[in-house]
Amino acid sequence: MKMAPFLRQLPTTGWLKDPLFDLFFIFGIVLLGSVMSGITVIWPALFVTMLTVHTWLFGYDHLVATYTNLLGTPIDRVRNWRMAVLLPPLVFVCLYGMGRTYGLTGLYTLYFFGQFFHTVRQSWGITQQYRHRAVGLSWDPVWLSEITLWSVPLWGLLHRCTQQPTEFLYQQLWLPSISVEVTVCACLCSTLLWLYFGYTRIAAYRRGQLALGHTLYMLSHVGIYLGGYILIEDISSGWLLVNVWHNVQYLMFVWLFNRRRFASGVDPNTRALSWLSQPGFRRAALYYLTCLLIATPAYALVLRLGERIDRFYAQSVIPTAILLSLSLTVHHYIVDAFIWKRRKHPAVL
Repeated sequence: MKMAPFLRQLPTTGWLKDPLFDLFFIFGIVLLGSVMSGITVIWPALFVTMLTVHTWLFGYDHLVATYTNLLGTPIDRVRNWRMAVLLPPLVFVCLYGMGRTYGLTGLYTLYFFGQFFHTVRQSWGITQQYRHRAVGLSWDPVWLSEITLWSVPLWGLLHRCTQQPTEFLYQQLWLPSISVEVTVCACLCSTLLWLYFGYTRIAAYRRGQLALGHTLYMLSHVGIYLGGYILIEDISSGWLLVNVWHNVQYLMFVWLFNRRRFASGVDPNTRALSWLSQPGFRRAALYYLTCLLIATPAYALVLRLGERIDRFYAQSVIPTAILLSLSLTVHHYIVDAFIWKRRKHPAVL
């Protein structure tokens, strides 16, 4: 696919791949999440529809994408089989115990805080990849960048605690009560950090050192968390904005990771995945469709299995389908924390 002339004129340094890919990665996903979430804000009755579309098109297959990284090659399978085989039952047992103790409210509270940490952590990791592509950004301290990035999500989380919503995704939710004064202090600190961020970018632009990819990504990050946790009143619609952004971002990022590690061509030991990871829009589309075709029947089986178990045991307090789905999600959180942190492969972005 040929790039438009104005895209070719943009700086090539600091991109994960190229201007066309990165501008969609940074702004296209934000637009998609904003449209889907915005529909639920304007027409709340359509929330279930948007949730179903999001879960099917982006939620299930983004978990499948994890396994292309966890078990994609023979080396990966030897290295990670314990996390793939032994960890899921352990996660299920722990969630079952928590559910029996604290009910669905406890499980959904755990999920709310878990997905918050997971999405922000992923965003920080991607920010670091943009820093790497911009050759370090020696004038921008890593510790200050991390505090700045986390400041808006933390402000948003405190805002939700001050707001005290009692329902999240149609289930009861418990959040600790936080005073308005604490949230205002977080707002002021975050505002000062982002004003300084803007100042340093203007100064870098004047010096001819502006890392465009890193800067634009940071701005998209702050926009997503401002919208998802502060500007959107309804907690579920705000969650949808962040979750669409996170899931689609993850799908594209893992595809790019696989694209780089199979850059030399089709690997005989990993023929299917390496073939899907070759250059071209068609291969990328087939990669996504393959994840979708694997995820759809797998999750349908999980839901059907949960229903059958509940009918057999007449269990109504903790639906097994919810436990199974949350187990896969929490397993993804744990696995993701390990495989990206320890990755030493030269194909890492």
